[in-house]
Amino acid sequence: MPPAPDEPRTDLLSFTNDVPGALGGLLDAVPAPVVFVAALLAVFAVMGAVSRGRPGPKDPTRLFSANQRREGFDRAGGQCELGTFFRRCRRPAHHGDHWYPWSKGGSTSMANFVAACRKCNLSKGAKVPGSWETMLLESRRRKYFPAGVSTKAGERFSQR
Repeated sequence: MPPAPDEPRTDLLSFTNDVPGALGGLLDAVPAPVVFVAALLAVFAVMGAVSRGRPGPKDPTRLFSANQRREGFDRAGGQCELGTFFRRCRRPAHHGDHWYPWSKGGSTSMANFVAACRKCNLSKGAKVPGSWETMLLESRRRKYFPAGVSTKAGERFSQR
């Protein structure tokens, strides 16, 4: 049974009763849980807008150089490095792609280069690969990368 209007609220969210009279009794008609959820949604919306608005610095070099592309295709054996689950795509690689997308702050470096066929590159788009996808790519790379070459996939650009 809800408390009578004269009784103080004793629920967990009674902090709304302490809101100064600046709202002119507006909150009296709204249940505390509704106010709490609305406040949380507002905070998350603002946080999301702020984080999307500032992706961080971008590498001034957008495209991989001819030497980077040649080295990247050589170490991949001319084959697409992308794939599904534990299988590597079998098509020839013609695209040099950023594993961590350039548009999201990825660097234009060999640590962020991935050889891809047209189909895989277009399906990947500018999506940030998850940690599972990165782990699978790095695992596959251990099988075909030359000895002594880092199999690390992905690198964000940082101004130093």
